[in-house]
Amino acid sequence: MISHAQFELLTTLAKAGPIKAEKVQAQSVAELLAKGWLFKRDGLLEISPSGLKELEPYQVKRAIIMAAGFGSRMLPATKETPKPLVEVNGKRIIETLLDALVAAEIKDITVIVGYQRQQFKSLLANYPFLKFVTNDDYVNCNNISSMMKVLDRLDRGTYICEADLYVTNPAVISKYQYDSNILGYYCQETTDWCFKLQAGCVTDYRQGNTDCYNEYGISYWTKKNCAQLRRDLAAVYAQPEGPQQFWEAVPLKWCQENYRVRLRECQKEDIVEIDSYQELLQIRQKQVS
Repeated sequence: MISHAQFELLTTLAKAGPIKAEKVQAQSVAELLAKGWLFKRDGLLEISPSGLKELEPYQVKRAIIMAAGFGSRMLPATKETPKPLVEVNGKRIIETLLDALVAAEIKDITVIVGYQRQQFKSLLANYPFLKFVTNDDYVNCNNISSMMKVLDRLDRGTYICEADLYVTNPAVISKYQYDSNILGYYCQETTDWCFKLQAGCVTDYRQGNTDCYNEYGISYWTKKNCAQLRRDLAAVYAQPEGPQQFWEAVPLKWCQENYRVRLRECQKEDIVEIDSYQELLQIRQKQVS
């Protein structure tokens, strides 16, 4: 297993291409050169074929997208159209996420559908590799019910994403991941779901706080943590109030001791959350102007 520092350097070179050697800590470079994972040419560092091979175990190949909900706060736009399929200036919301996943070479994608599920089939024209799983429990249960439909898919490192995020920066989906993490941005105060950090890991997950990180609905879970999620989701769901829980609360709150989830920090503008019809109109008008 490579170290986190080695992973960061190798993925930077794999993504950005050659960089000047003096910009990298000498010890890190020496270690990777000695292993043959890098080579140096004309003062530039490049990742070698063996370096790329070392990254293969960390390449993400699967994603689960949660798209079953009604999106009542977006009425009337969602009266006959699921929120993820609502168009924003010619592009459906979910397509911004799908394009980011495809750019990261991820095509093992399962979309959990419910409300107006037949409409999602139209995505197959541009994304023929999509798989669909139906969750009819979305009407009476929270989103943990969607995760219960795909427990069998949690057998390798996996992205779990909300379908209604308008992704403006595709880089929020990385081709490689080292450990379990959740996307978030720093805020001084919020009424949304958020968390703080302790020793670099997510803690104090709640709705509303100050001096915290606002949660975005994109997270990555290692193979080991996916196995733990299968057990913990099933255990929580079996409780009397389990079906009314948000799935994220299972690893981040109720069973937090079983996980070490790190922050993957982004900028607020990397993703646009459209939570009301008025916000939809505003973003459409903003992009037109």
